[in-house]
Amino acid sequence: MEYIQTIIFQIPASRLEEASASDGLLSELDEHREFLRTQTGFRDLRLTRSINTEGNILVIVETRWTDDGSLVRYETNEPNAASIARKHRGVIVGDSLQVLDMEALRTEASWKPAEQATHARERVILPVVIPVGVLAFCLLVIYGLSRVYLEIRGDGATALAASIAIGVLIVSFYLANNPRASGFQIGAIVAVAAVVLAGGTIWAIANEDETEGHEEEPQATEPAGPDNGGGTTITMTDNAFEQTNLTAPAGEEAVFTVVNDGAAIHNVHVAIDGDFAEDFCTTGGEAPCTDPARISAGGEGTLTFTLEAGDYDFRCDFHPTEMTGTLTVE
Repeated sequence: MEYIQTIIFQIPASRLEEASASDGLLSELDEHREFLRTQTGFRDLRLTRSINTEGNILVIVETRWTDDGSLVRYETNEPNAASIARKHRGVIVGDSLQVLDMEALRTEASWKPAEQATHARERVILPVVIPVGVLAFCLLVIYGLSRVYLEIRGDGATALAASIAIGVLIVSFYLANNPRASGFQIGAIVAVAAVVLAGGTIWAIANEDETEGHEEEPQATEPAGPDNGGGTTITMTDNAFEQTNLTAPAGEEAVFTVVNDGAAIHNVHVAIDGDFAEDFCTTGGEAPCTDPARISAGGEGTLTFTLEAGDYDFRCDFHPTEMTGTLTVE
């Protein structure tokens, strides 16, 4: 099935040369073919004229479309063949312009092989490829961004989220103001986003592997002094400490084994003088911090310190409001 818009008008023979000039009506209609090739559903443009050299010359312009929706979108927006003809009404015989919408009746067997292949692709392949492609892109966005956010510390994650939101708004604004954006432009936007996400995901995975590669085996040293709050192990889950009240001897080295039984990254950071001076502690820094400073899911580390008597707050830097506790040194 084809849908055809037919534009019919007459040109006086005396104005034919003017209409055929580089900026004339017939030339502009012929150049209109390039624009039509970017339109969804466009199939062909046919421009014909009568061969008589006297009197009025009949011109017929046909645009052919795969479906009526594509034809309606074309004829209700500009430029289109009818609007081009009206722009050059000075070379057209008055009241000779006609615009006809028609439907071509034919069987599948009468289609050319190339048209049959296109039709098969549109009916079979595209309904499968497009949803699968959209699903794959959404999974890439979810997985990629989650890995990247886990590797970014401090306000970096907030800045990244804000940048992504601004980028989405800019692209949406562009597409809303360019409803005729070509498939190439849309594909380029999706391709750039996919490349950036893939690059960020690879960076996050490599960075995590590098961090894990530097992890050392937990020390087996027993902490000095009594009980240590019921044991020498601190167990972390999503998102809580199983031991929220710890004890350790004053003035002596205490060592805790820290186990991450959750799926997210955790650590233990002890505040000095009641203040977490750093948003994220570092192993070997002034404040007691786990070694390594970020313990991945299923991993282990150690927390080693020598403190004076007193009460100290501790927390997980990655979940500072949910994972907190108190360390009593006496």
